[in-house]
Amino acid sequence: MTLLLTSDVHGDTDRLKRLIEKYPNVDLHIDAGDLCLRNQTWHHRFATVKGNNDFGSNEPLMRLIEIGKLKVMVAHGHIEHVKFGLDRLKLKAKAQDADICVFGHTHRRYLDRQEDILFINPGSLGTDHSYAIYEDGQVRFDRMNDGS
Repeated sequence: MTLLLTSDVHGDTDRLKRLIEKYPNVDLHIDAGDLCLRNQTWHHRFATVKGNNDFGSNEPLMRLIEIGKLKVMVAHGHIEHVKFGLDRLKLKAKAQDADICVFGHTHRRYLDRQEDILFINPGSLGTDHSYAIYEDGQVRFDRMNDGS
């Protein structure tokens, strides 16, 4: 199973479109909020949550996705104050019995397994052009350059 993970796009539509074109065969594209895009139509499997800059968004603040045998919890992280630690986020992920927790907000890449939950922050696609790929239990971080 392959998941494309993004967060904090902050309206960079061109970069996001190029990234989606680069990975046309992912099983699911998961975004952890702050897309800052309105009236966007997605032509691939896509799930997102509302971030602190997604004004007017009807997306939920937290989402639990069951894909294959995995439970993936997605939250932007501002409600859980992830800039000050993952304690609140970890409590929510444990309460959801999540295998993976994808979050954003800090604009910093993060990967750690805590209490049998894999926590992934793909970084910011909008500011440092960062994203992550989850494939069959492995996580790889990459950057979307201006030419790619």
